[in-house]
Amino acid sequence: MKVLITNDDGPLSDQYSPYIRIFVQYLLKHTDWDIYICIPNQQRSWIGKAHFANHNPTASFIYSSPDAKTNEFVGPFSVPQFKRLTKLSHAVPDQKKTVVPENYIEWCLVDGTPATCSDIGLNHLIHEPFDVIISGPNVGRNASAPYIGSSGTVGAAMDAYTTNPSVKSFALSWAYFDGVKIVDDAIFEQVCGKSFEAIDYLIRNWDSDVRIYSLNVPLRDLSNAKFKYCPILESTWCSIYSDPILTPNVSPSNEDILDGHQSHTISFNWQPNFKLQRENMINEKSLTDGSCIEQGDISVTPLSHTFKVIEKLFGEFQLNDPARIVLTIPDTDYIYQPLMHSFRKHLPNIPVSRSLPVTMDKLTFHYGEYEQLNMDQLMSNDFYHANAYIYRKAIIRKHYLSHTIHSYVVKNEDSILNKAFLESFNIDVDYAEFLDDALDENWELRQELESKQKWWILKPSMSDKGQGIRIFKTIEQLQDIFDSFEEDETDDEDVGQDSNKVVTSQLRHFIVQEYLHNPLLLSDMHSRKFHIRCYVTCYGDLQVYVYDRMLALFAPSKFVPPSDDYNVLDNSQLSCHLTNTCLQNDDESKSNSVVEFTNLDDIPPHRKEEIKEQIHEIVAELFKAAVNVDRMNFRPLKNCLETYGFDFLVDSNYQVKLLEVNAFPDFKQTGAELKGLIDELFDDIVSICVRPMFKLPPLNHKNSKFTEVLKLQSNDW
Repeated sequence: MKVLITNDDGPLSDQYSPYIRIFVQYLLKHTDWDIYICIPNQQRSWIGKAHFANHNPTASFIYSSPDAKTNEFVGPFSVPQFKRLTKLSHAVPDQKKTVVPENYIEWCLVDGTPATCSDIGLNHLIHEPFDVIISGPNVGRNASAPYIGSSGTVGAAMDAYTTNPSVKSFALSWAYFDGVKIVDDAIFEQVCGKSFEAIDYLIRNWDSDVRIYSLNVPLRDLSNAKFKYCPILESTWCSIYSDPILTPNVSPSNEDILDGHQSHTISFNWQPNFKLQRENMINEKSLTDGSCIEQGDISVTPLSHTFKVIEKLFGEFQLNDPARIVLTIPDTDYIYQPLMHSFRKHLPNIPVSRSLPVTMDKLTFHYGEYEQLNMDQLMSNDFYHANAYIYRKAIIRKHYLSHTIHSYVVKNEDSILNKAFLESFNIDVDYAEFLDDALDENWELRQELESKQKWWILKPSMSDKGQGIRIFKTIEQLQDIFDSFEEDETDDEDVGQDSNKVVTSQLRHFIVQEYLHNPLLLSDMHSRKFHIRCYVTCYGDLQVYVYDRMLALFAPSKFVPPSDDYNVLDNSQLSCHLTNTCLQNDDESKSNSVVEFTNLDDIPPHRKEEIKEQIHEIVAELFKAAVNVDRMNFRPLKNCLETYGFDFLVDSNYQVKLLEVNAFPDFKQTGAELKGLIDELFDDIVSICVRPMFKLPPLNHKNSKFTEVLKLQSNDW
């Protein structure tokens, strides 16, 4: 097998190129490879894949002993001293005249770049084709985007495929640490061995999609090192030069001084921040070429031979900005960065502005708070798109939701909503003293409460974040609760400090719902009650997508069923019943209260699938109910999308119960550790729902976590 060795560090040198002799000698001793060497005649690092245009390179030749312990060599000679380089054999002098022993290693030096040496070495030294080219070993790592993008070592390997696509091409780099480039012979022997093992394996198991392999081998003890396929660490850098330095020119006379001013030279010192790049590698948590070698393992990065193409940018485009995105949420918002990242990824040619234009004369997608949206334009202008429907009270207000479901299941008895929504009653109470009158108007509820057979939960219809929720069993307890609301209201400051209080003068609609007495409890989570938060995105009129990466939100304390001695006025007793993290003040409690649903080990996989399937069906049925029962209060618009937070309970029989639907859900409940779940959610929203607003096809990529559960047209547009 014919193997060409090149590099970017140049010929044998203790200072610039101390590794290549050691590696070549190892290969000659331990393999039967037919090795040829063509390298730059001086160090050419940091030069990438460059050639010197219009430069006609020349060659020279040096020779070294195969047993040498130093970087001494014989030469240079202007012509080869042996006849191994068959295309140059006519220039070889009479063998009797050469001073070079026959067993010496021949080094062809070219006054060009590493890519030049790769080209000349592969194509113009011998008549037979090469099988393999190894560029390196480089003095130092070629890991991370800044290093690998500027590397002459990698550039030579890339150029090899350009001129000889049948050659198996390798870029080999030895990563030293803390400035120590020279190690003892035993370590060098081990590093040579591991480098050869990796290259030999890859030659025998070559992947047809790969053009080049970039290998980084730590220059340290590799007894326990692993070989790992790694992507490139996508880090960036700062400038590698200093600010301008002004140096007076030294002149033997005053000839250079014009108008009394001395001339100067402006220079920029070379000062790469290697420490910063090393810190990027050390701090990287995921597997990359940079983090791999910091862990003492050997990174193998499969590469193409050219730049990466962003495939979705294809075809004709216009220069007059025919569309725009308007993002009016604060840049400190939890979802600002996920949105911006998704816009740049999936709509890179559409500019993002921070304010609405005066006129809506071009396609505009506006993402903002509900109050920031232009409702008049949503109803009248097909150019204006936004992230919320105008009318959706039928599902997001608790008493409307109860009415929507009740009206639907009366006519659709087989609907899953019949068993997925706990028995509920709507009640209007202006002031506590009128509770008895309200119960007279809702005699079914009065009968249930007088029977004292069930526990119930009281929810203000228009509150969120768990405000005002109470648990009770009797009419007397319910009266005590409303009386306490009015007592709380007498002290405005106190109301502001207790997030679980509610101002009754601002609310009159309440829902009384049967309390789930047998919630599913998981021993791994200390038998705490939980609910499932599922994000659902509606697009146009009407496609409904369920985001299958769901959250489980846990109460802060172990579940204790309410008993006869339960004090309905003691809010501290609510902690085991309420799973809303907004009511948890302890940061540690919050961090332990949110888990991705798929990571709940106590729920068997088939049960998880059953739960997801129920959720899909419940969501689909609810939107069918909304568009059929209450068209005035749920009206899908073709130029809108909206993401809702659906909350579900699961009982001990793995039956799913719908709790409520939240518009503009609090994504911060996800927390920092699971923020990737929200990043992926907005990636799906933009790629599947926002792109079609700009007349672009949706990108239903294989990694999408969106499941379409409903597609219908409710309006005749």
